[in-house]
Amino acid sequence: MSNSDRSPPGEQTTPSPPPPQGGTDAEQTPPESPPKTRKTFWHYPYAALIRERMPPGWELVVEYVLSLSPRAADLLLLRRQDTERRDHQARVMRGLWPHLTDVVLLEFKGPTAGLRQRDLCKLMSYGWEYLSEHDCPAHDESELSLVMVLPEPTPTLWQECERWKLTPAPLSDGYVRLLGKRCTMVLVLLDQVADAEHDDFIRLFTSHRRRIHDPQAIKWIHERLREVLSMDELKHGKEYSELVASFIETLGPDIVLSKFAPEERVAGLAPEERVAGLAPEERVAGLAPEERVAGLAPEERVAGLAPEERIAGLAPAERIADLSLEQLKQLQAALEKKLNS
Repeated sequence: MSNSDRSPPGEQTTPSPPPPQGGTDAEQTPPESPPKTRKTFWHYPYAALIRERMPPGWELVVEYVLSLSPRAADLLLLRRQDTERRDHQARVMRGLWPHLTDVVLLEFKGPTAGLRQRDLCKLMSYGWEYLSEHDCPAHDESELSLVMVLPEPTPTLWQECERWKLTPAPLSDGYVRLLGKRCTMVLVLLDQVADAEHDDFIRLFTSHRRRIHDPQAIKWIHERLREVLSMDELKHGKEYSELVASFIETLGPDIVLSKFAPEERVAGLAPEERVAGLAPEERVAGLAPEERVAGLAPEERVAGLAPEERIAGLAPAERIADLSLEQLKQLQAALEKKLNS
């Protein structure tokens, strides 16, 4: 027995567990997804071995959690293999599609978030992680495209390119290839793309929304937001308020409101605010007679009418219904007096 096989003085040698029936582990076909208990069985002893025998000056963390929430790329784009390429028919970011491979991961940075340190590194890590998935259609990184979309370039962007050894190579207005990796990496700068391609739909996602002149873009963004948010949530959202204010300032309230349904125009207004500025007859226009007086007390319904107007349309029997005996006697006396006069 060699020195490395002897147990230190005072320690008991733990006999090795017998190999499983049917051969050793090396001869076994591992399950497609090994159970966690099996992983834990070997990983902790291995970590203990490293901890005990690693050189001085190192720290070790067992099963370090890389992310507390599931990691997800903003968009995964897969080019269908049963159709020919028709990149020229794109109606958004028209200069991007010819440069992409068949498998694309895309990250979008909105006008309020912006690119932060390590965002490019995170995008690259998404690519390597996706390549490790068994259902990834790309065979290696040369078949993968990574796209970072942001409103405009910032000093942080160029610092991150230098940090990760990525060399910017402009393709066309708003599109920049990042060289230095085997995969295809492209930057999309939305401000420049919106100007070059005259696309107000793209400009919605920049900080220059006051330059939007296409009313259809206003209608579109409102409809898309309503698909995921209630009107009350939109009304109390700072971004939505700024969005609407910029549209009204640029296009005027009449053009903006013309793109909304009637119920959307008055959503969130109190009843008195909805009818403010209307003449009385305009407020009740379109209502049936019974709807116009709904909620009013009987005396309120006939207030301002002359006596003959109050009973107009009633049959004689209906006019004297509910009169007391004394009132009927008074009415009879008045009628006799009128007949004898």
